[in-house]
Amino acid sequence: MQLRPLRASRGRVKVALLLGLSALCAACGGDRYIVVGTARAPSACGFVEVDGTSDKSTRLTVHLEQLHSVDSLDPALHAYVVWFENGKDTPVRAGSLKYLPEERVGELKAVAPYRKFVVKVTAEANDTPSAPSAFVVADEQISTLD
Repeated sequence: MQLRPLRASRGRVKVALLLGLSALCAACGGDRYIVVGTARAPSACGFVEVDGTSDKSTRLTVHLEQLHSVDSLDPALHAYVVWFENGKDTPVRAGSLKYLPEERVGELKAVAPYRKFVVKVTAEANDTPSAPSAFVVADEQISTLD
């Protein structure tokens, strides 16, 4: 009987990574939400960490890893932009991820004007678009309501 080397499928690697991130998050204070990339950025993963809340807003950090350069999705794209959507109002642009291409990491600290919302990261032609594009690379539902 010949033994074959084990090969991890992309799905298994992603599950292992998520389990590791979950364990890491469980050891930390504050609320953390695991983020997994969409089909447009399947290798992307990271978290949204809630840094505090007020009556109507949420301070948070969006951190994504394994991000390819934006222009690799499409040569016309130049920035990763974070949005807050509550499902009722126009999406609110939080700002651009500070992207470190050599590390393939992006991060943004921002304040969402909501306590229940979706954090969406899109690839955009510039860092000040008026609305999110269809190039969604990650999104996650956040709720800091008691």
